[in-house]
Amino acid sequence: MRSARVILPGLLLVLAVPVLAEGLTVSTGVDYSRGKYGTPTTSETWYVPVIARYETGPMLYKLTVPYLRITNPSVGPDGEPLSGSCGRVESGLGDTVASAGYALLDGSGSSGLMLDLVGKVKLPTADEDHCLGTGKTDYSAQLDVARAFGAISGFATLGWKKFGDPADTDLRDPLFASLGLVGRLAPATYLGVAYDWRQKVTANGDEIQELTLFLTQRLGPSWKVQLYALKGFSDASPDAGGGLLLSHSF
Repeated sequence: MRSARVILPGLLLVLAVPVLAEGLTVSTGVDYSRGKYGTPTTSETWYVPVIARYETGPMLYKLTVPYLRITNPSVGPDGEPLSGSCGRVESGLGDTVASAGYALLDGSGSSGLMLDLVGKVKLPTADEDHCLGTGKTDYSAQLDVARAFGAISGFATLGWKKFGDPADTDLRDPLFASLGLVGRLAPATYLGVAYDWRQKVTANGDEIQELTLFLTQRLGPSWKVQLYALKGFSDASPDAGGGLLLSHSF
């Protein structure tokens, strides 16, 4: 669920921190997480993404290319089991994620509801032999919904993911969901909380359950920063984590 916590859904960004109706936003930052994931050994992951986000009319396109550094690899960035000849520390290019979203509702109606339909594909650009990915292509589809209630906005996601199966592995195709609130503390400052859940992907695995607290601050007309902290509540989630994301709009 890393992609869910590294950057908020596009429609929520519009609610919380208004952006141009058409334009390019480039983001980068760092995400850190650690956990045992049901094993005796603690695994640590550093995830450094470069994210390009382009919005034109009702369409939203996004491309994420990350760098990974994993100590004692156990699970991948999306909580999937990893195989391969893992060293104690592995690093390199992670899997590339491309997505396209369409705004079914833009919040301008009497209901004020915003609704996006989003499709994603994870391309296997990470080296599976060094436990940086599964080496397979994954697909997902989701609905993002949000609505503002004065200074408070609520948001939710419901989706389904199709995992590619590595050799000798039969990964399940799980449902996933998110639910959260974000409130305006000041004209350029927003504080929010989100709960993320996903079905288990192996017969002996566990569901993902994570709670994220985040703060978004506009630094100027084109710059904003997001800070967040994470707590996991299952063996498929990290015990703890956090990070920051810096974005610039053109």
